[in-house]
Amino acid sequence: MAGRKGNNKMQNMMTQFSYNHRKLDARLTKIRKNADELAKMLDSMPLKKEGKKGK
Repeated sequence: MAGRKGNNKMQNMMTQFSYNHRKLDARLTKIRKNADELAKMLDSMPLKKEGKKGK
């Protein structure tokens, strides 16, 4: 029975690991989406002409 308990512990650790990384992947997907939207917005803005720099 000791082997069965060890397998259960390992299975629980693997389940927790996959759950944590699934949540991380969802967060990174949101960050990528927001970065893409920001890039599109910045690309659509007109470029400012560089004038005299102070100092």
